[in-house]
This record gives sequence, C-alpha cells and structure tokens, in this order.
Amino acid sequence: MNRMYNSEHREDDLLQRIAAGDEAAFAGLFHTYHNRLGGFVLGWTKSAALAEEIVQDVFMKIWTQRERLSEIKQIDSYLYILARNEAFNCLRQAARERVRRETWEHEQDAAPAAEENDYTPLIEQAVAKLPTQQKKVYLLKQHHRMAYAEISRHMQISPETARKHLSAALRSITLYVRTHLHHIIILLLTKFF
Repeated sequence: MNRMYNSEHREDDLLQRIAAGDEAAFAGLFHTYHNRLGGFVLGWTKSAALAEEIVQDVFMKIWTQRERLSEIKQIDSYLYILARNEAFNCLRQAARERVRRETWEHEQDAAPAAEENDYTPLIEQAVAKLPTQQKKVYLLKQHHRMAYAEISRHMQISPETARKHLSAALRSITLYVRTHLHHIIILLLTKFF
C-alpha cells in the first residue's frame, strides 16, 4: 500500500514539475515511456518511422500542453490513449490520402493523350511552383516511374515521407490546374460571347 502511494506521489510530483516547465522532469518522462509507446504504436502502424513520428508528436503535445498535466491522474494511461488516438488519426489521414492519390492517378491514367497535352503546360507551371522536395518526389514518381522505396533511397527519406510529399504535390497541382483552368474557360467564353 505504501509503495503504491509513493509511486502515485512521485508521478504527481513529476507531472507538477513538467507542468511548471521543468525540462529535466520532461526528459525523465520521455526516457521512461518513449520505447514503450513506440512498440505500442508500431503494432498498429507496422512502420518504425511512422511510429517514431507519432511518439514524437505525442511528446510534443505533452510539452506544449503541459499546464494541463496537473489534471491527469494516471500518466501511463493518458500517454497510451494519446498515442492510440494519434496513431488512429495518422492511419485515417494516410487512408484518405491514399484514396485521393489513387483516384487522381486513375483519373490521370484514364485521360486521353490529347486531353493530357492540353493540360501539360498548366501541369508544368504547377510543378515549377512546388517546394523543392515535393517537386523532386513528383518528378521521380511521375516521370521516372520510381517506386516509393526507390525514391526514399534516392532522396534519403522514408517511404512515408515520400508518400506525403507526393500527396501534397498532387493536391497543389490539382488545385493549380483547377484554378487556372477556370480562368482559361472564362477567357475563352469572353472571346466567343
């Protein structure tokens, strides 16, 4: 009984110190739970890089919202629930991005070659405006037909990061083409009417 009280007392003290901005206390919490949470999240993500990213996000939230730690009664349960929720959110977002990417790629494959040529200048303009990493991933994937694993080796980034860059690039390109295509249609309509 006394051991349990001491453990709870130490945990409360640790949380109070972190809430007050004690970086050493936060480092202690990080070292105590980092690997445990990593293994826990890895069970869902099946990706060590993604699990590490999620665990980093969990600890970033803990630190940025440290003032609220005094309300927490069981830090281990809180951390595991936070990690689980972050993993689910990440997996949900990855699934949405995969569907968007597959839909976009399917639409690109289904478009007739002549229609593709009509959009080529717009797509090239959009690609030119992309951030450097997104542009590299897009060009390696679309023009060189590299797989994500090849891109990640070539650019020395994780396959998940390559997917994120491509997804962001495709969103930017689609938005650019839609926006500028809208302007072109308006210009054409004003010329004919």
